[in-house]
Amino acid sequence: MDGRERENVTEIRIPFRDIDMHGHMHNAAYYAHAEAALSQLWRHRPSVVHEPAYLVRRSACVFHRGLRYDEPARFIVTVAKIGGSSVSFAVRVEAAGQLAAELEIVWVAVDRERHTPLPVPAATREWLGSYIL
Repeated sequence: MDGRERENVTEIRIPFRDIDMHGHMHNAAYYAHAEAALSQLWRHRPSVVHEPAYLVRRSACVFHRGLRYDEPARFIVTVAKIGGSSVSFAVRVEAAGQLAAELEIVWVAVDRERHTPLPVPAATREWLGSYIL
């Protein structure tokens, strides 16, 4: 993997705490791990003076197969769309060479005090562009 791949790829082993009574990873854990993978990527964004806050506007998950305890999984974060004040992230979850789940997480940039929408800063927009599908 090159440096950029490591920024947007997070590899984990499914912990026991995430397993439901049927032996699969419970639904909320997919979101928790996807958000952690997104945070890993977000740490590498460029510094922006007066950076807006980002709030989750929407999230969705399509499940293809349940992950099991101690199974290795890869969470791959890409950018699906950059809007005026929003960013749509796509997170693919792969295990054993198969697609296990697909998540969509949409963030909106807002003023930190008033929570009104703001444009995504140009430097952030340019950086995000390198992760577009």
